[in-house]
Amino acid sequence: MAEDVVTRQKKGFWARLGSGLTTLRVFVTNVIFLILMMFILGALFSSSGVVVVPDNSALVLNPRGVLVDQRAITDSLESLLSPDSGGREVELGALVSALERAAEDDRITMLVLRLDRLQGVSPGHADTLGKAVQAFRETGKETLAYGNFFSQGQYQLASYAESIYLHPMGQVVLPGYGGNGLYFKELLDKLNVNINIFRVGKYKEFVEPYTRSDMSAEAREANQVLIDALWSHYSDRIIANRDISLSEFNDYTQNLPGELDAAGDMATAAVENLLVDELLTPDALRSRVASIVGYNDKGEFNGIGYRDYLAGTEAPVVDGEGQIAVITASGPVVTGKMRGAVAVDRVIPLIREVRRDDELAGLVLRLNTPGGSSFASELIRQELELLQLAGKPVVVSMSNVAASGGYWIASTTDRIVAEPTTITGSIGVFGVVPTFERSLEAIGVASDGVGTTPLSRADPLAGLTPSMRQLLQTNVEVTYEQFLNLVARGRDMAPEAVDEIAQGRVWIGDRAAELGLVDELGGLDDAISAAAALAGLDTYGVRHVSAPMSAREMLLQQFLSEESSLLPDYLSSRGALGDHPVLRQLANAWQQFSALNDPGHSYALCEGCLDYLDIF
Repeated sequence: MAEDVVTRQKKGFWARLGSGLTTLRVFVTNVIFLILMMFILGALFSSSGVVVVPDNSALVLNPRGVLVDQRAITDSLESLLSPDSGGREVELGALVSALERAAEDDRITMLVLRLDRLQGVSPGHADTLGKAVQAFRETGKETLAYGNFFSQGQYQLASYAESIYLHPMGQVVLPGYGGNGLYFKELLDKLNVNINIFRVGKYKEFVEPYTRSDMSAEAREANQVLIDALWSHYSDRIIANRDISLSEFNDYTQNLPGELDAAGDMATAAVENLLVDELLTPDALRSRVASIVGYNDKGEFNGIGYRDYLAGTEAPVVDGEGQIAVITASGPVVTGKMRGAVAVDRVIPLIREVRRDDELAGLVLRLNTPGGSSFASELIRQELELLQLAGKPVVVSMSNVAASGGYWIASTTDRIVAEPTTITGSIGVFGVVPTFERSLEAIGVASDGVGTTPLSRADPLAGLTPSMRQLLQTNVEVTYEQFLNLVARGRDMAPEAVDEIAQGRVWIGDRAAELGLVDELGGLDDAISAAAALAGLDTYGVRHVSAPMSAREMLLQQFLSEESSLLPDYLSSRGALGDHPVLRQLANAWQQFSALNDPGHSYALCEGCLDYLDIF
């Protein structure tokens, strides 16, 4: 009896402790949220709300964060405080809009690019923004870029400026494209986990990390061709923008240690190889800019940040015959409502909204996805086809990546527009089912039971029966056949011709255009123009269609935006843990695996494309 009393007391103590910790966690989370809300409300109310663009001023383009088509939405304070929350994001459209307005604004006389805090930029985004810089430059206004250090993506964007300046202790590092993936076969063998693979397409490499300890010859061939094409595009862009020769570019990128030995330091090497025009300290840069635009009453050069400039100016009003809708969809293709994904229950309602709105004459779907669930991809594609049957044209604008399930979605649309560096194609299907019968056997656990059909006793703990294996493989083959036929119908090709360029292989945008998988090379604006032409509109407006945000989401979005200076840097970036390359690769691998939620275990997903998303 005494032992029972002690046991109950112990249980009561631990239960009370757990309950107390839960209450404390909820309390602390709510307090932090209230403090953050007070900060942002204080900042909003203390602001005058009036921004004046000074005459004879420099527009300072100083994006902070990762360049994206559309900022991610979160309604979780926990994700905001998480060290791998992804940090600040800056929308490409805002930067382009600022440049377009400033090009026609007589108050803006020059452009200054400060790219040190631009954490990530894909080649396609860099080209889109670069074209806007080029258009600004063609008005006769001076453009310059300055950096303490230039990463490869930052330098691609900086190369569009007339002049590039670097800190005397700075660096320009152009390592090219490449990288290594993690392979888990030996780990899974040691854990006695069976990875059951069902696939069609010899280049469908998503399953390789679970079945091999190295890259297959087919995957190595396809990936090498792809990164060589990306590097060729990058080098052509830098050579053209900087007016240097291929041999001069190669001297720097292929033999940087030798160039460093000859020059004595990295900054001088960049100047001697014509990648940079001059070495300047920040103070010397300010004096250089002020010599053109003068000083303001605070003693700084007369300039305005692009965020303030957008707040102090208005977008030009376009009176048109109709409107073209734009929906942006980024992330893996999944069923349900997952955030940060091309989720069926989030995308389909937006497409239906376009179909039911008489003011919207057509749709541009901006895709940035490596694919995912074939079932989810088909549901979205069907909804797009209903929009087409309603008489409204659909154009897909491919961003950095639109492959596998992304290409499935695009396959039967009226027109496909891709960036020259878009990763697309990857027309292939696979299924992956892990089972743990050997893991249980190793620790002395057996599985046994009864069933009514050959499929009844197939489960992750007992393993797959021969009937289940046959079913899954047949399902993958049928899904691949369906994929081929959809592409053949949408691209007006024979299924056999599609099969030759399919097999799960990925292609760069300009090669995909040569193969007939893409109609046109260009960016979002080109896709919008194509949709308007298909809709018969000579003049038109553009409406970005997205799900309305709750008050909580809007507040957290403000904290995560690059415009917010209220969130400390250590909370607004990934932090030391999230930036560690090993942990990031492990997290990516787990995220990929956890997104496999197709009810039929059938996926059109480009594993390599996820790596390309990361290396940019």
